[in-house]
Amino acid sequence: MYEKVLVPFDFSADSRHAIAHLTHIPGLSRVVLLHVIYTKYPKSDTVTMDPSADYARLRLEEYARSIDWQGISVRTRIEAISGGDISAVVNRVATEESASLVVMGKRGMGIIETLLIGSVASEVLRYGDRDLLLVHAPRSQKSDTQEPLEVPPLFSHLLVCTDFSAPDIVALCKEELPFASRVTLLHVVSTYDSGEGGHLNSSDAWTRLKALRDEYSSLRIPVRATVCEGDPAEEIIRHARENDVSLIVMKSAGKRGFIKNFLGSTTMNVTRNADIPVLVLKRIEPMTR
Repeated sequence: MYEKVLVPFDFSADSRHAIAHLTHIPGLSRVVLLHVIYTKYPKSDTVTMDPSADYARLRLEEYARSIDWQGISVRTRIEAISGGDISAVVNRVATEESASLVVMGKRGMGIIETLLIGSVASEVLRYGDRDLLLVHAPRSQKSDTQEPLEVPPLFSHLLVCTDFSAPDIVALCKEELPFASRVTLLHVVSTYDSGEGGHLNSSDAWTRLKALRDEYSSLRIPVRATVCEGDPAEEIIRHARENDVSLIVMKSAGKRGFIKNFLGSTTMNVTRNADIPVLVLKRIEPMTR
């Protein structure tokens, strides 16, 4: 479970929407709000203070003080860089802070506010080694609102996408998300089969998926299994929209199938186009207690 969470924060509606989801994570004890800015002052210049960094720090601290969660500490961190990729900073800070989960919005304020969303989220997904939760604020949400945001329970209905590759995503979910209220296991038989034997037919997929369903049921969580055919990303998003899914769960690596071979298409397309939160499991081995 996720005790320490890093939130790259750029003051946008998506960033605040990401914060609102944190209240649904059982066992959360520490949150680090990270804001990255580009500066014209080199780090070796210890005399000159970048006013934009100072302003961002004050602004971030003010926002952190507005978060009143009993039993959860909220810290702020400003990283000023003169060049390079923001995603590399996010991944480095996640390691330094021992965060088990990074939570990001998918849309930001733009370069004026220092872009932490969109392309940066894609790079964090591609190169990071921490589980990544991507959320998207409703378009009706005003970017300047200070009102508390209402979001549906994040773990009320999980759509767990599997290609049956090792490590088993069901084992990962049982380890990381044992508190889910309801689970749907989904396998997409791709219509873009390369002919290399990477995809099972529907009958074989049903057999394997039912076995995983029985394994998941040991947690006494209602579980159903679904097999469909088509474009994997489109089918995942369609099924999530039509079945009141609260969270799409995918795995970032696999020996075959849409998770690894289509990392640049299926996983990216789901994270970009889904209007439902997406959790990408990056720590591909269950944690040792």
